[in-house]
Amino acid sequence: MIDLSSSESLVSDEIKIKETVGDIFADDAKMSMRNVNVFYDEKQAIKNVSLDLARNQVTALIGPSGCGKSTFLRCLNRMNDTIPICRVEGELKLEGDNIYAKNLDPVLLRARVGMVFQKPNPFPKSIYDNVAYGPKIHGLATNKAELDEIVVSSLQKAGLFNEVKDRLEAPGTGLSGGQQQRLCIARTIAVSPEVILMDEPASALDPIATAVIEELIDELKEKYTIAIVTHSMQQAARVSQTTAYFHMGQLVEMGKTDQIFTNPTHELTENYITGRFG
Repeated sequence: MIDLSSSESLVSDEIKIKETVGDIFADDAKMSMRNVNVFYDEKQAIKNVSLDLARNQVTALIGPSGCGKSTFLRCLNRMNDTIPICRVEGELKLEGDNIYAKNLDPVLLRARVGMVFQKPNPFPKSIYDNVAYGPKIHGLATNKAELDEIVVSSLQKAGLFNEVKDRLEAPGTGLSGGQQQRLCIARTIAVSPEVILMDEPASALDPIATAVIEELIDELKEKYTIAIVTHSMQQAARVSQTTAYFHMGQLVEMGKTDQIFTNPTHELTENYITGRFG
């Protein structure tokens, strides 16, 4: 194990981090974040983070527990707004639009930037109603036939339709863990988002269900821009094209996934990738 106090001194060196942060800006960015800082009262959780999410790619956010990955992810669809003591500073844009503009409705933003959580959280409704809920409240269907089409299409995209097509009125909570997570992904897809945020979507699943979710992520990137927080470096290597390494609230290094895992620039990244701490 390395001396964590020495790693803290490495992180505090802002210039060294900025010199090694890598390819943080995408040629075709779907979302752009610049100089993002996040505070919980006086405690700073995210420190001056700038990066892009490339269109139709998967960006993995990795790092030790408590390093700010999930806090940063939640900034991207304003989920931190639900925490009274949380304050977000900096510039965060979706297709050039400021997502923290005072006149922007967070509910409408979350339709454009959907989120899949660590633990599957289907509504206590039928499988059909779980998927139909978002399109109903956003007025995306004018009649039952259109709603049926959205539900079927979303379940198909989530790789779940063939497994549940004969029991759409059964409770969503009665599905297996992996099926529930795919149901939550279908629910997210149903409102036609542009970006999907995933916070450790497979951490509560068995290896077989995890493999299904990972295959689904690979398919979904053809239509959506995806950011995924994961503690599994193997999963990050399998599903992502770009990887960002966070440590103590700072973005230490970001670049193409192959480069990050085979030839990291920063000592902190290498220590984490090789298992010397984490």
